[in-house]
Amino acid sequence: MNFTKGILESRNVTYDRSMRKLAKALPLDTPTEIELAPGNTIRVTLIDANHCVGAVMFLIEGKGEIVLYTGDIRAETWWVNSLVQNPVLLPYTLGNLRLDCVYLDTTFATKKMPYREFPSKAEGIRELLSKVDEYPDDTIFYFHSWTFGYENIWVALSTYLGSRIHLDDYRARIYGSLSTLDKRGLREAGLDVPMSNKSLRESGLEIREEPALCGLRNGNRIQPGCLTSKENVRIHSCERRMGCDVMDKEKDNKVVHIIPIITRADGSEIAEIGAGGGKGDLDQKEELETGGTAEVGKLMELCAASISDENTLGEVLALLQQALGENGKLDLDVHLQKQSEDTQDDLTLQSLVSVLSGHASNSIPERYPNRTIRFPYSRHSSYSKLRELIKVFRPIYILPYTVDEKTWTPEVSMESLFGDLCHVQLFRHDAEMVELHKTRIARESRKRSRDDSQVDTQTTEDEITSPFVTGMSTSIKSLECEGPVTPNVITSAVDMTASSGRQVSTTLPPTVTVLEPEHVPNDEMVTEDPKPTPVPLLSVSTTPISKDLSVSISVPSITVTPTPSKGRRKKLQNKQIAGFAARRSYGLNWSDIELISTRSKADQEELEL
Repeated sequence: MNFTKGILESRNVTYDRSMRKLAKALPLDTPTEIELAPGNTIRVTLIDANHCVGAVMFLIEGKGEIVLYTGDIRAETWWVNSLVQNPVLLPYTLGNLRLDCVYLDTTFATKKMPYREFPSKAEGIRELLSKVDEYPDDTIFYFHSWTFGYENIWVALSTYLGSRIHLDDYRARIYGSLSTLDKRGLREAGLDVPMSNKSLRESGLEIREEPALCGLRNGNRIQPGCLTSKENVRIHSCERRMGCDVMDKEKDNKVVHIIPIITRADGSEIAEIGAGGGKGDLDQKEELETGGTAEVGKLMELCAASISDENTLGEVLALLQQALGENGKLDLDVHLQKQSEDTQDDLTLQSLVSVLSGHASNSIPERYPNRTIRFPYSRHSSYSKLRELIKVFRPIYILPYTVDEKTWTPEVSMESLFGDLCHVQLFRHDAEMVELHKTRIARESRKRSRDDSQVDTQTTEDEITSPFVTGMSTSIKSLECEGPVTPNVITSAVDMTASSGRQVSTTLPPTVTVLEPEHVPNDEMVTEDPKPTPVPLLSVSTTPISKDLSVSISVPSITVTPTPSKGRRKKLQNKQIAGFAARRSYGLNWSDIELISTRSKADQEELEL
């Protein structure tokens, strides 16, 4: 934000185009030799990962070691069986060879429910189609696809309902890049894209999922796929607020929303958004870098001067405050892009205010309580299916690539989860994580010890005998915090007066609990030291019972007889004495334990509210 010029400066974030010369496409199930350096060659084979379009596992062989890097996978029984029959993997599944290491997708690797078992993808699609059947033939459906991996659902819905699926321009360009058709062929197939993937077409490779999605050339004609740029269809999977006349003008409960979940457990639905990464991969993003506090303050002033509606202004200010408190960035979807398409000049800050107003009004969570279909369709493996995969290979050891060091425990170690399925009991990663776990536990234990030393010890006067108590004036800061008041303490009529001198209720506040007789300490137990020790007047200050009233309780002087060493009262520990001194409880201060406070005099004399 350039407040001097009054404009919003922007930049486009793109991939490094130099990578195009380095990144090379490889076919599936085809061992390919790659020379890393003179005399250093490895063999790489790509195997479908059943996760999303283009997702593969890497089998890497070289220098006498064999590694399988799974990447994101959705292990299912049929898929594991296909690996057993794969001619490249067969020596490691049914033969005598062993994988030295498997780098495993452990997104849901835990014995805890509900991640032990998921419905298969086929079961999820069957449930979806059965629910779709319940709606009339003219119903419009909107499928929430926020990332890659739902291509099979598109094909199933399109085939079952006899309708193609509308995508916005951005998503159409992404999936159009999978096709070997040229620009004209793609447009004949219904995808209006600015260019085709020339490099893919020249490579001679074909994407397996591409014909069903984007179409294919059949003789001298183009056979369309299930995806289209045309809006007059029954199924939509376009990004909302991107110009689709059907979805942007949707009225409440006019469109049936289809939302995938991971699974269900005890009546609850486990949401799929963002699990294992990928959230928002298919969405266009415009981010506002708010800068520091000063820039946000100036923007808030500009918004306050420009936005007349108080509710909208409040929502805009809340958005800016939230962005400042998080990472300093505010996601504006593509509102800025729409503004910039209408002009070649730099966007003004006034335009930004307009965008913020529109974004705030659209930021209210959308709910579809009555017209929503949810069905299980996880893109990652359940724990039980991961075990099926490992059982087929029985590798020497396993390395997880999805690990949270802050929450790791021995329960999610590879030995605990897959130890019985490994060829050798060798768990290198577990050994490292155990050491980190011990260090973290020790650090947390030290932190708890420090916190415990600062925690106020809440004990009543009857439960404590201290050499410092005799002859001291006793002050209890808060009746609620210091515990219940027993009949032994308040034994006479209570005189309550407000600071203003008005008479107030004589009923004890709810926080003052009168103990039952059986809970009152038995004074007859005291037999030693018949000479009573006088204790000055007990002054108790509590929170006001009513507005502008403060309550004081005056109690006549009472006597306290010390208990024998084997009685019910406990001797103060040094830590407790120090705690009382820190709080100036029971008349103690630091000098009583030969310590001097380093606080200023003003801080020491500060009154507690």
